[in-house]
Amino acid sequence: MTATPESADGTDDAGSRRAASAGTPSPGRDLLAPAAGLLAGAGVVALAGTIEIPDIDGQFSPRWWPQVSGAAVMLFSLAAGARALIVGADEAPAAPERGGVRRIVLALGAVLIYGALWQFFDFRLVTVLLVAALVAIGGGRGWSGLVVFPVITTTVLWLLFSVLLRVPV
Repeated sequence: MTATPESADGTDDAGSRRAASAGTPSPGRDLLAPAAGLLAGAGVVALAGTIEIPDIDGQFSPRWWPQVSGAAVMLFSLAAGARALIVGADEAPAAPERGGVRRIVLALGAVLIYGALWQFFDFRLVTVLLVAALVAIGGGRGWSGLVVFPVITTTVLWLLFSVLLRVPV
């Protein structure tokens, strides 16, 4: 059995070098998420353009909110991309948190259940329950996080969409 010589960085073979470099930052990797955000935002703006505008009076069309949301995603993605280029890859990506995949699956499940329950119950009730569930999944505890925040969030959403924009909820 022959020993492989170690290099100056402490790696002894190609496999070790790959393993050692896997945690190092990469400018290309830092631009993947902003690029995906730009594509997603552009897709939302493009799809919003296909929404038919009904013949009703009002300042806001059904296209307004999706277009603003898509444009905001694009702007934040551009900012994230600019930051990645300017600041550079100074640090290695953080290690994944324990239970992260479980939290994502639970959050997606909560949203699916929300969509199903909304067909049978009032928007305000199921939205309070959804926000409380998402807060609990995210680690929130106590009455302010599980009761006050969901009620305030639901009230703002209801006032915005039902009262201000007159969207039937």
